[in-house]
Amino acid sequence: MSLHSKIVVWYQVADQKVVLGESLSDTGQDVISIWLSVPEEENQENSLGYRLSLFDDGGREIANKAISTLTADDFLAQIKVRA
Repeated sequence: MSLHSKIVVWYQVADQKVVLGESLSDTGQDVISIWLSVPEEENQENSLGYRLSLFDDGGREIANKAISTLTADDFLAQIKVRA
């Protein structure tokens, strides 16, 4: 099983991804548990393009979900932002 090394918060603008911040596993946090605890936006039209992606140690995106603007703001406020 590979370690889940990072979570990236990003925003979709047309065909481009704008990275807003990331949380890395080297902070001693359980990144997969953090990713699972963040609520997914049920009505994806209301997500306004905000997404949360989970990456493995090799840098491959293994999961992503739509999140609300408020959830994105809350998540970014709780992590050491690396943009």
